[in-house]
Amino acid sequence: VVTEWETAEMIKYAANTFLAMKVAFINEMADLCETVGADVDEVSHGIGLDPRIGRQFLKAGPGFGGSCFPKDTKALLKIAEKQEMDLPITEAVVSSNENRRYKMVDKIVKAFGGSVREKKIAILGLTFKPGTNDMRESVSLAILPELIKLGAHIHAYDPEGMDEAKPLLPGSVHYAASAKDCLKDADGAVVITE
Repeated sequence: VVTEWETAEMIKYAANTFLAMKVAFINEMADLCETVGADVDEVSHGIGLDPRIGRQFLKAGPGFGGSCFPKDTKALLKIAEKQEMDLPITEAVVSSNENRRYKMVDKIVKAFGGSVREKKIAILGLTFKPGTNDMRESVSLAILPELIKLGAHIHAYDPEGMDEAKPLLPGSVHYAASAKDCLKDADGAVVITE
């Protein structure tokens, strides 16, 4: 596509916001599936078979991060704000994703019977996506400090991103040499990155 820069910018922001919307949507469906006894993976598979929807970006998890989705959704909102316009769907995507991180903390605490105080929690994955050392907007940057505030002892392992994570996470995080070492004697494990 050859186009003017304004249109090119909107193509990038609109594409990433649409994909972010799919992530936020499947995460909301995951919460609803938990309450009604449905399997979100099967729901994701089923709706992904519809070619109008597609299979990509329908993996439920702790929310999106990285260099593009958070930045581009907020950039689209800023553009609209300058034009004195509201983008309620995009606002909902941003809000849903930000709230998702704290919902995940609540889910973790609930899984530990209501308290993580003095619990050793193995965290598997720190980066915003697998196979990268990129910590930009990673959900681990929100989840781990909250668990530490609640008294958890965090032991983490990420095959790619530990060096990048160390200066960004609280100093009390213990970094393991392997996933096996991280899980040793843990009261439970949380997979943050696939």
